[in-house]
Order: sequence, then C-alpha cells, then structure tokens
Amino acid sequence: MRLHRRQMLQALGLGAVGALFAESRSARAGAPAFPTRVVFYVQPHGHVPRAFKMDAPGPAGAVAERALGSLAEADLSPTLRPLHRYRSRILALEGLSHTSALADIAEVQRTGGDLNNHQIGVADVLTGARALQRPGTYCTGGARSIDQELALRTAGPGRFGSRVYGYHYVPNSVISPFSYLGPGQPTPMVGSPAVALADLLGDSAPVGPATTRDEKIRAQRPSVLDAAAREYEALAPRLGPEARQKLDEHRALVRDLERSLQTRAPRCAGSASGGGHEVRQFMRVVRLALACDLTRVVTFSAPVPECPELGYPASQTMHGYAHQSILGDTSCGQAYDPVAERAMTDLDAWHAGHVAALLDELDAVPEGEGTLLDHTVVVWLTELATPTHQHRDVHTVLAGGAGGYFATGRYVRYPQTLPNPLAGMPATGPAHNRLLVTLLQAMGQPDTTFGMTGATAADGTPLSFRGPLAELAR
Repeated sequence: MRLHRRQMLQALGLGAVGALFAESRSARAGAPAFPTRVVFYVQPHGHVPRAFKMDAPGPAGAVAERALGSLAEADLSPTLRPLHRYRSRILALEGLSHTSALADIAEVQRTGGDLNNHQIGVADVLTGARALQRPGTYCTGGARSIDQELALRTAGPGRFGSRVYGYHYVPNSVISPFSYLGPGQPTPMVGSPAVALADLLGDSAPVGPATTRDEKIRAQRPSVLDAAAREYEALAPRLGPEARQKLDEHRALVRDLERSLQTRAPRCAGSASGGGHEVRQFMRVVRLALACDLTRVVTFSAPVPECPELGYPASQTMHGYAHQSILGDTSCGQAYDPVAERAMTDLDAWHAGHVAALLDELDAVPEGEGTLLDHTVVVWLTELATPTHQHRDVHTVLAGGAGGYFATGRYVRYPQTLPNPLAGMPATGPAHNRLLVTLLQAMGQPDTTFGMTGATAADGTPLSFRGPLAELAR
C-alpha cells in the first residue's frame, strides 16, 4: 500500500512540520488554516469561592463581566494570579451550575441509588448526563463524555482521536475516571509521561506482522527522530528563515522530551530526571501531541498532591481539608478550619500553576501569525463546585482562542436566578451542559445540546440546558 506524503508526515508525528513547508510555499495564497484543538484539565474537588471570585460590575440578576487585560497581578484573585501573564487570553467564569448533577441527585433521592456527591460529580462533569447506577457499588459515567465525542469526530489517518493522561482519582474506595467511551466504559488512561511519549512517537512496535493500515503506518515510524532527521534534511533547504526557526524549535522539543524522560524517578518523588515535576512533563507531551497533529483532543486527569508538597503536615490529607474549607458551608460533619481553607486555596493555586505551564508550552509553538495556544482552548474544570460537595456556583477557566472563537481577557459572572432541582436549596446559574455545547461549537460542531437537554426544578419549573453560552464567543 502506498502512503501519500501528508499521511506519512502525520504518521511520523510531523504534521506540523509539513504545515511549515506548506506555509512557506503558499504565502501568497494566504495563511494556512490551522485546526482547533481542546485540552480538558480536570481537577478533583472544587474551588474555594473566596479564593476564585472577583468583583464584576453590574446588577446581581444579570450577566456581568470585568476586563482583565489592564489588571496587575495583585488585582487578580488568589486562584487566578498564577495565570496573570495570560490574563488577556483567558475567560474566568463564575456562576455556572452542575444542574445535571443536581437533577441526578434529586432523581436518586426519589428512586434510590448511590447519592455520593463525588461519584455523581465525576460521572457528570464531562458527560452532562445522569450517572449509571450499579446495584451494590458506586455509580459511574452514564454516557460518552465530550472529549470522546470529539475524538470520534476529529480522528483522521495517522491521528489519534484523543489522548487521556494523568492520575487515578480515588475519592472513595474505587477509581473514578472522568472520561468515558460510553455508559460504564472508562477511557483507557496513560499514567506515565514516558509511556505517553513512547505511545505518541510509536516506539512500541506492534505484536506480529503489520496487517492493517494503521499497523503499517505504525511499523514505519519505529523512531520518530530517525524519520524526523530525514524530513529535516529534505525540508530545511526549502524553508525561509522564520519557518526554519520553527523547524529547529520543533526538533529541539522532540529531543528534549526523549532526553528528559529516558530516566524517570519514582512517581512518589514527583519528578523525573531533567524534566521537572511529572505534571509538567505531561504538559510537554500534550504540546507535542497537538503540535504534531497526533491528536486534537487531550484530557488530563490532574492529581491530588500529598500535603507536604504544599507545605502542610504529612498527617493531613487534602481530602480531609476539603470538608473543612468553607465558612458556613462545611461537609461530612466537619467544623470550619481556616487552615483548611488556606490549604485548599493553595491547592487551587498549585493547579493554576500547572495550567499556566501548559499555556507556556502551547504558546511556545508558532502557528501562522499566532501560536498553538491561539488555535487551542484549554478548559480547566472541577468535579465539584466547591471542596465541600456543592454543585452550584461552579468556577471554570477557559484559556486560548480556539481559532478566534472566544472573546478572552474577561471575568464573566453568571447570575444565580434559576430554581434548583433540589427542594430547599439555593438558586442556580446556567447549566454547565451549555458550556459543553459552547465547546462543541468552538470545535466546529453544530450541536445545540450535549448530555441532558433539560430538567425540572423542585418547584416544577422546566429548566433548559440547550444552546451555547453566547456571552463567551466573539
């Protein structure tokens, strides 16, 4: 079987290198169209509201916003300060609601099943659907998650539909994944950056002779560096100075990744030789995966660090601090502790630092007149609205332009004016299903719903989850 040049470049992980040549050759025909990518950074627990929230002018009953571009670092909330250098390229959202999870809880209260807020939150955050209840054990994801829906729609020859990286989350006694291929079907996750890199670069050869087209492609890229060297020799003389610089940067990235991940320290050490914190290594692998057009969808399941990593006693756990972290809204029978609030605030900033590192990686890859970050949306989501198991007043960050879809540089507050599916509970904001619809449309998809299409409030009011959040788009 003959492979066309573009297919071979994609199989080698050199789609972006081919784009450099195309850009140089077709400058007079206009800038090339770059694909839109999405990265889901999913954080266990939720944000401390006082650490995330910022003032936004306007009446409490309407959408309000505040420009971020002119603010000093000290003007941002503690959670958002690590993202200060990207303040003009983020959308910080306050006031959405995991309304599908609230409706799910209300239904389980009526019919029985697992009511654990963690499990329902895990099952809901990327699916927007009711959890799958299983007799005698915890519930799990009840539908295909948005990353896997996009994976089906964006996969192509020589390109993975998606990559799922990160760390197992065990909020109770079972591993609880965020990404699902379908009801009760967790998406396989790679838990080592070294394995993730080898997977991307095709270092693991197939067992037995190659028979399918994908296996033949894989067999022809046993070492991406050897293949890249041949492509560099062929392409370099035909590129202008700017494109040649991009080519050299790409080559350096591949070499640095292979070098830094050849020797890994034990995971408990939280680092790898030459590569910094293991989470940062994953961020570099994500950069390579997107820059080489090996996938357009990545999900990262973020870890829950041990307390000493953030300067707290080894005798404590972040899970324990979570329940004590919000004054007047604790959970699991715990009393408020200001140390716990500070610990969870520090945890938020810790995650923000890793998100900022991911943005650094993506922003370091030039694409056309912008960067890879300009053609990507990074979505920082949390399993719960708060560390104390709430599902209303969710805080979310979008970063990057998604090819110009989002109007960034703003803090947007949604009002809490919608009745709650749970009786006696405070009002909610727009359902986060509408954020999932917005992300689908940012990726060029026509959907107007994802997951549940609506629910009924405790007072009988119908709640619609349809349509995108129009305020986020240009």
